[in-house]
Amino acid sequence: MTFPSTCGACAVRCETRMFVTKIPYFQEVIVMASTCDACGYRNSELKAGGAIPAKGKKVTLVVKNVEDLSRDVIKSDTASVKIPEIDLELAGGTLGGLVTTVEGLVTKISESLERVHGFTFGDSLDEVRRSRWLDFRARLIKLLNIEEPWTLILDDALTNSFIAPATDNIKDDHQLTFDEYERSWEQNEELGLNDMDTSSADAAYASTDAS
Repeated sequence: MTFPSTCGACAVRCETRMFVTKIPYFQEVIVMASTCDACGYRNSELKAGGAIPAKGKKVTLVVKNVEDLSRDVIKSDTASVKIPEIDLELAGGTLGGLVTTVEGLVTKISESLERVHGFTFGDSLDEVRRSRWLDFRARLIKLLNIEEPWTLILDDALTNSFIAPATDNIKDDHQLTFDEYERSWEQNEELGLNDMDTSSADAAYASTDAS
């Protein structure tokens, strides 16, 4: 399906393409992609289909070689991103939803942080803060050189994030692990699940089934 929309960068009218697909070892998802012919801005979003899962899920990948950088990554807008080796942690909602690769995710993080800190690169920025930011950016870029293994963790309370396996059978990919966990009350509260009342809808479905 294609429908008109507005570019998020220059506000010119553009088109958004939407389609539903089933991802192996994952779930059915809705992918929306926009491209602006005027400024070149590109954006992709992913929305999960189906019911809200009972548990959250943490996806962990040990990146060891260049091939790992090409793995497909689905990061939903509820997922946090962690790279322990450089003390990086981005809260859920940061960067929004993305359909990219491991390399693309690291690049997106670098570009996003640079936009946040870039305005301070003038004379008013003291040398200590400038040096710290440049050092951290260099560490981010260094990840892509695979000088040593590093860890990418997507922690998604709604299990809507995924990293593709490098093997035909996901169980044979020993660099990739999936760990389910019980969501905390605070996580459910943040997601608006504690006060969600579906009794009316459940009764309506039950009535329809009965008839």
